Amino acid sequence: MVGISKRSRSDRRRRRPGIRHGLLPGQRRADRRLTIDVEVDPDEELGDGRRSISWAARKLGPKGRFLIVAMLIGAVITLISLSFDQYTASSSSYADPKNEAQVSHGKSLYTANCAFCHGDDLGGKEGWDRDYPKGGRPALPLNGSGALWRLADHDIYDVIKFGGQPFSPINYRNDMPGFELQLAAADLWALVAYVKSTWSPEMIERQKEAVARQEQG
Repeated sequence: MVGISKRSRSDRRRRRPGIRHGLLPGQRRADRRLTIDVEVDPDEELGDGRRSISWAARKLGPKGRFLIVAMLIGAVITLISLSFDQYTASSSSYADPKNEAQVSHGKSLYTANCAFCHGDDLGGKEGWDRDYPKGGRPALPLNGSGALWRLADHDIYDVIKFGGQPFSPINYRNDMPGFELQLAAADLWALVAYVKSTWSPEMIERQKEAVARQEQG
């Protein structure tokens, strides 16, 4: 019988012939085994993927390996930062026009849901400032040139959520639709944040003063 055993170079040992006991001169053992030792490179014992990694690691050297590790750490930190920003934008319960993630999210929502009526520049539709005793007023501007700044953030939120009709006089038709079923609360706040991000600092201050007067009665 012939057996084949694999030995790596590091495990290679020289074998010396031994004395076989219990045999007379000229006798042979019938079940003698012939063992063939095959030298195997350590890398060949690894799979293709691990062998490639091992080869690349030796090829890069210490400095190259350090650079790769640093790049991986930087990528992980970037992913964590982006995930945190997205989580912040999707879990906010108020509008922050200085929150870039929330404003960016609100801008995307505005483009998809509001720009058709209020315009890409938030300027509203022509004729919005005329008299409409029975309703049907065209979409108002949201960029601060209209009267939206007179409303508190939570009032703007409610109008987006429920539409304009619940806040209009009896027998007045308000065509502003509500998005309660389409958008989550965080999405609505993101819209408010985006709208306010287009206002000037003076307009933001005017809103604060108007809201303060309303709260005082």
